[in-house]
Amino acid sequence: MGRRRKVKKIWVAMSTPFQANFFAPLIKELEGEYEFLVTAREHDRITSILTAKRIEYLTVGRHGGRSLTNKLEAYADGIREMLPIVQKEAPDLLLTERWPEAVRVAFGLDIPSWGIFYDERETHVNRMVFPLVSRVFSPRFYSFQELFQNGVTDPESVVWFNGFHTCYLKGESLSGSNPYRRIGLNPPVLFVRPEPEFASFFPKHEPTLERAVRIIQKSGKANLVVLPRTDLQRHRYESLGATILDSSVEDSPVAHADVTLGAAETMLMESFILGKPTVSSIYWTPSKPVTELHRYVRHSTEPGEVAEYVERFIDDDEEKMAFAEKASLLVRNMDNPVRLMINEIRKLSEEEPAEVSPRRRSQTEILIDIIQSVSLTPLRPTHIMKSANISYNELKKIVETLERRRLIAEENTLGGKFYQATSEGLRLVEDYKGVKDRLFA
Repeated sequence: MGRRRKVKKIWVAMSTPFQANFFAPLIKELEGEYEFLVTAREHDRITSILTAKRIEYLTVGRHGGRSLTNKLEAYADGIREMLPIVQKEAPDLLLTERWPEAVRVAFGLDIPSWGIFYDERETHVNRMVFPLVSRVFSPRFYSFQELFQNGVTDPESVVWFNGFHTCYLKGESLSGSNPYRRIGLNPPVLFVRPEPEFASFFPKHEPTLERAVRIIQKSGKANLVVLPRTDLQRHRYESLGATILDSSVEDSPVAHADVTLGAAETMLMESFILGKPTVSSIYWTPSKPVTELHRYVRHSTEPGEVAEYVERFIDDDEEKMAFAEKASLLVRNMDNPVRLMINEIRKLSEEEPAEVSPRRRSQTEILIDIIQSVSLTPLRPTHIMKSANISYNELKKIVETLERRRLIAEENTLGGKFYQATSEGLRLVEDYKGVKDRLFA
């Protein structure tokens, strides 16, 4: 990753609502230590989210829509707008998700840039961004081979984390202000987020979500609130009698809802991280994070079944509590990528450490590493070996021990043998981390 570079000013470039929410806690924590330049694209309420979070920004660039010609024009215009601003401000580091214009400007001005990998479907964008990025933050359920196919060439540039990119919400305190009560809606509130219709991976629109909303609305069991992306989506849901959320709120909109329903991948993951009952109606080819998410949340492409899942959560408090408990247990074993990013930034201001020999792991640490490696997704024995850095003979003995103690479970499929942590295993990892934090934090 090259020599360390002292950082005084950080440029944060935001092109999606997710980035506005993701980078906000980082800016808030570090604004007393570093200067910030924040640039934001005017698209899908990004700037209104920043205003609600009281973060100063400059509006730069625009969304090109679905047309390739318009995308190219927006790309060129964005670079022309950014260049004089960034030259004048002279930041030392760029943080973004994967905004090609921002990364290209940073590369041209010799500014290191850090990105986030979480969607292997957008190969064309990834290949424009990740060959130029100096550090990549990626969920562990991706392999380096998958990152390499999307433009990441240096294994040493990757900072791996357990869980979803939406774990930026893990440990974050809420403002306490309920936006639904302010507009006169009593619980239960069902929050609905429609499809990303401008995304390059998005196919032809299907009315799956609207039909499910119509069924739920007729039942009268919940107050429906919709956060549309476009005027067309707004008109669709207004015609169904749903309340439209017009203003951006400081917290994630799912934070104060009782149930989340939708076809918005990031918002569904946010809901899961917060332990909110979550129902997915995604009907196109999902990304790998969404495939992981669907293992933990209700998912259907049949409107009647979608409505049934939602109404079950609304009617049954025990089902809601069971979902929250399961989500909490899984999330506790995930990493907050914003916290990792903050730690990496602060390391840049530290003195270069002297080289030390790697410390030999204890048997306990090896056991915990193995359970942790299979905590979120089932893995083959060969993948566990790589993740835990042990030999096959070591793995065989340890797996037998962990199975006897019901800390991991074996699953035989047509694709071969897999292992995954049990609930007892997840609790053990959590307890171990708690002891380490108390003793050594």
